[in-house]
Amino acid sequence: EMEINNAVSEVEANSIVIYPNPSQARIYVAGANAGTPIRVFDMQGHLLLTATGTECDVQSLAAGTYLLQIGTQVVRFIKQ
Repeated sequence: EMEINNAVSEVEANSIVIYPNPSQARIYVAGANAGTPIRVFDMQGHLLLTATGTECDVQSLAAGTYLLQIGTQVVRFIKQ
C-alpha cells in the first residue's frame, strides 16, 4: 500500500503555497516558477489534470481531496 500521506508531509519548507485551499474553481500557486509543470492527481495516484505556471483550473474535478505536484513538491488540496 502506497503511503501518499508521507509524501505530502515531507514537502520542503522553502516551499510552494497554494491558495485558496479548499478551492471551488481555480488554484493559484505561489513560489513556483512560471514554467513549472503542475500535475493534479487523485488519492489513488491517477493523473487528472496538467497545467503550467502559477494557476490551475480545477472546476472540472469532483469534490474531494487531491494531490498537486509542482516540480518535485507535492501538496494536498481540497476541491469543494
